[in-house]
Amino acid sequence: MKKLLLSFLLLFAFVGNASSPQKISEDAPRMNYTLWKQVLDKYVDESGLVNYAGIKKNPKEFNAFVKKLEGWHLTNSTAQQELMSFWINVYNVFAIKLVLDNYPLDSIKDVSKPWDTKFFTIMGREMSLGMVEHEILRNFGDARIHFAINCASKSCPPIAKIPYTARNLDMLLDKQTKKYINNSNNNIINKNEYKLSQLFKWFKKDFVAHSGSVKEFVNQYSKVKISSQSSSGFIRYNWDLNKQ
Repeated sequence: MKKLLLSFLLLFAFVGNASSPQKISEDAPRMNYTLWKQVLDKYVDESGLVNYAGIKKNPKEFNAFVKKLEGWHLTNSTAQQELMSFWINVYNVFAIKLVLDNYPLDSIKDVSKPWDTKFFTIMGREMSLGMVEHEILRNFGDARIHFAINCASKSCPPIAKIPYTARNLDMLLDKQTKKYINNSNNNIINKNEYKLSQLFKWFKKDFVAHSGSVKEFVNQYSKVKISSQSSSGFIRYNWDLNKQ
């Protein structure tokens, strides 16, 4: 397990994976996501498209929540669900911030090294989006996180309209996974063939670890099951900005 994961998660009593969650302590401090909910209500539509220009013009609530995230301190009583929710929200908020810091642009890939650049601080540590995704979130062992984090692109799973919290985490992960898999813009599955998102190619290891195979994972959430159909490869990923 990587050093960053040790310092951020093991230090705060992170054990096991999402299939064996810790009991949520009523006494443990919890992040208040009211400001983030206000931003989502105002600037993210039902399809997950973001009004970046609107946030750029009226950044008060967004900037206040960024400051809140950067000043938050996890404790040794923070439950696993709370940790996972926190880091999902961190990724989504700072992906938006990266776009805003470079706006206007056509794609997050117009930014130099968007996933490797350290441009925000959590608990005194400089971080990048890649560090949150690969060194923290993927180590929870729940492949559904790939449908919770949004990389500011049209082919990325859409941002949920409500913040992730310890109490809605499992429900929301399931909802977002089903939504993405059953959207024909992302995955085509019919009686003759199937063509999946490149997410299933890039993160095959995670889906195999979670369900035994990519097919088994997809079939848990897909309305049309993959059985004997032939594969037509992967759908080209659209990196255009997910703007309204």
